Amino acid sequence: MISSAFTQLTSIVIPESVKEMKDEIFKDCISLKSVTFPEGIKNIGFSAFSGCTSLRSVNIPGSVDKIGRNAFLNCESLQSVGISEGVTEICNDAFRGCTSLKSVTIPESVTAIGNDAFRYCSSLQNITIPESVTEISSSAFERCTSLHNITIPESVIEIGNDAFSGCTSLQCITMPEGVTKIGICSFSGCSSLKSITIPESVTEIDEYAFSRCTSLQTVTILNPMIKINIRAFSGCKAITQVKLPKGLTWSKVKNKFADSPSIS
Repeated sequence: MISSAFTQLTSIVIPESVKEMKDEIFKDCISLKSVTFPEGIKNIGFSAFSGCTSLRSVNIPGSVDKIGRNAFLNCESLQSVGISEGVTEICNDAFRGCTSLKSVTIPESVTAIGNDAFRYCSSLQNITIPESVTEISSSAFERCTSLHNITIPESVIEIGNDAFSGCTSLQCITMPEGVTKIGICSFSGCSSLKSITIPESVTEIDEYAFSRCTSLQTVTILNPMIKINIRAFSGCKAITQVKLPKGLTWSKVKNKFADSPSIS
């Protein structure tokens, strides 16, 4: 096992004998531009490459079980990440602050995307979330300010707190039947979002879930028994239309849209 880091390294080929990247092994190697992982490596440890500000791309082989917490934290030059089928977990903060990262395809083998996993990835334009994922964790994509659209897979049951908060370019959200809860501030500050359809499976929209969505004009709700927190749509002054299902009257939800004076 590799046991020490060298801050002047510009490239590294991990030998096949290495099965685990030790915690913080290459942390803050600011000159490191490329790393090659062997097929057979099992784990990329805590902060293994965090602060490697010159690293441009990585390909994670399918032998890796999980990408550890903070593994590539603040790798601000990282533009491309390939994650192979076989990886099961992207841990908390794994790619947080990778401000040059533009796209990531997450394979079907991944079942968990941790808290803050892609937070502050401000260049991220496209993300594919596989059907194997059942929860989008808290702040997983918070402040991904270049993200234009997101399709939430049918497998997802809960959208965590701040999951897409501050995604100011997000224009389209496809939310399937199956989601039951939209967490606190999940889509808060998504200032380019113009319409949202809340599927019938959703039983609760938590506080500030869509707060400060200043371009939001149309809200469609399909579950007549839904619980909407009184502050769920606070600051949404542009809403002009709220479409309700049979059995849910305007009088029951009117106070949830108190900041939307133009609703007809």
